[in-house]
Amino acid sequence: MRRAWMAMAVLVACVAPAAAQEPSFEALGQAPVVAGDRVRARERALDEAMKQAVEQAVGTVLEPDALVARSSELRLRIFPKARSYVANYRVLDEGEQSGLFQMRISAQVATSRLQRDLAAQPSGQTPLPRLSAKLRAVVCVEVRGTSELPVPADAPAATLKSLREVVAARNIEVIPSPEACSVDAAANAARTGAAQGALVGTVELLPAGPIRGTNRVAAEARAKVQLVEADGRVSGDGEATRFAYDLTVERAAQSAARESLAEAARGVSGAMGQKWTQAAPTSGVTVRVSNLSQYGDYQAVVRALASLPGVAAVEPRKFLRAEAELLVRTASPAAQLASGLNRVPPQGIRITVRPTGDGLNIDVGPSGDGSVPIPERG
Repeated sequence: MRRAWMAMAVLVACVAPAAAQEPSFEALGQAPVVAGDRVRARERALDEAMKQAVEQAVGTVLEPDALVARSSELRLRIFPKARSYVANYRVLDEGEQSGLFQMRISAQVATSRLQRDLAAQPSGQTPLPRLSAKLRAVVCVEVRGTSELPVPADAPAATLKSLREVVAARNIEVIPSPEACSVDAAANAARTGAAQGALVGTVELLPAGPIRGTNRVAAEARAKVQLVEADGRVSGDGEATRFAYDLTVERAAQSAARESLAEAARGVSGAMGQKWTQAAPTSGVTVRVSNLSQYGDYQAVVRALASLPGVAAVEPRKFLRAEAELLVRTASPAAQLASGLNRVPPQGIRITVRPTGDGLNIDVGPSGDGSVPIPERG
């Protein structure tokens, strides 16, 4: 049985020979047929195909470092009006297959107009200094306590180290962070240091009381991670809450802080991958996932893979019945990825991981609730 997760767009990265005065690009778009409405599905598939064609055209207009630096602007200002850049298009193939309507087109993209729009500075914005071609990021974390639970002495350094590791794993240089951790301060540090952006983390610590029937005490940590552009805009964020327990509330707080910050960072993993695509290694590990019963299972596997040390990106390759093929951009061997997944498995599902030469097979078992019990207060 096919699921909605198979409706993800497939890009055919193939540039056709130039026609007339504007170049042509081949692209494939697809959309699910909902309630038998093939007309609406066709329009959505056509929109997706045109967007993919314009994305290819942008890649011929901008240099790689400019693509990285301006990824947020492209998503907000250029790609939403992709149709307006398509001067003409020809349908190469179309039809419904297994509940998906697919359209393959050859689209003439007005690259001259695209160049003009990309050269124009958006209204109300001042020009930013030229960004360094070297991929850099600012990272800072602010940890807040309460009168009942002051910030443990080691917590700021430990949380900052964990967030810096998230960035360093993508082969991005981490430059010195500002003394005061805020969105404005981080953006200013990014501009000053010729960085492409910043990760700003905040962690709030709260006592959660003793664990009944034990000599342990619990602490709660609420974390937020924001991806900040060099001009001060927030282009992505993630939040998480975690509980931990230990012999002292300070030690419990440190554990909860690290865990919540790591989970919150996963929320911006996709935005980071789009922003710093140039940082991804050219090599990778092929991962085949089988026995998928719902889209949530697929998402859980992708999040778990993306969170492993040394993984720069997780890219979808193929979608079949209850199966998916992924390419994990990393310099790590398949056996190391398998070890990491066995140590920190996906939340909410059970998996079996088997290395196969230079790849991995992941079998998804029956879904569990994946919940972590909240410590009882008392």
